[in-house]
Amino acid sequence: MSISVSSSLGDFGLELSSIKESACQGLRFILTDFDDTLTWEGQLPVETLRALAQLEAHGIKVIPVTGGCAGWSDMIARALPVDGVITEGGACFIGRTVDRHLTYSFWREESEMRAEQAHILTQVNQVLTQFPRLRLARDQSYRLTDVAIDYAQDVKPAAVEEKDACLAALIDMGLNAKASSIHINVCSQGYDKFSMAQRVLSDVYGLSEAQQQEQVLYVGDAPNDESMFARFPLSVGVANIAEHLEFMQYRPRYQTMQPGGLGFAELAEFVLSARQA
Repeated sequence: MSISVSSSLGDFGLELSSIKESACQGLRFILTDFDDTLTWEGQLPVETLRALAQLEAHGIKVIPVTGGCAGWSDMIARALPVDGVITEGGACFIGRTVDRHLTYSFWREESEMRAEQAHILTQVNQVLTQFPRLRLARDQSYRLTDVAIDYAQDVKPAAVEEKDACLAALIDMGLNAKASSIHINVCSQGYDKFSMAQRVLSDVYGLSEAQQQEQVLYVGDAPNDESMFARFPLSVGVANIAEHLEFMQYRPRYQTMQPGGLGFAELAEFVLSARQA
């Protein structure tokens, strides 16, 4: 698997070795973005899958927090060694019971969020007429609450300039829009990745705010992870976040040397080694 991302940390992130062993030993949860954080070059590396299994075996619960669609996240929750998935940018938590049944918990009533999604879709389609290289994401039909615009998933080469202009136009319309490494995600106001993560950690797992600060690590790769980087002291960016850092107000405190899922595996190896020290 080729690696095209520089491993230089530059002036933005500390090396993983700067994380204290005591912090790793107190870690109970790793919340993680999915695209280009668990995956790399469109695939889930073997190293990533092995890391997820090892973390689960050592009692660390992994919860992907993704802008990906609910349909895809349902598959992730069923098929991968994770404890659940926060999906569509924080709109819904797909939890897993002890007997591996799934439960869905929405930020607000599902019917209300579906109605808001329909209204947002009408507005987004109007904006997209100005940007012929952009399109609705292929997985839009499997989304329950938000709208995703593809600029770098199936659009090749990536339409970065069009993405920036479209994002600005959506924000000017008063829409809640954020860019990931592949999509622009547009959703209702009032929630984001962090707000749902905090609710899940509190309501489902019984963690106080102080415990969340000490027992949770977040890892991501893009500007739509800023709400998480801003609030979790243990925050890590995989190496490919380097291209976004100069445009981000809230950055991860630590950074891996490897990109995407290879960087996640690097992080998992470091954490598990530190817990055994």
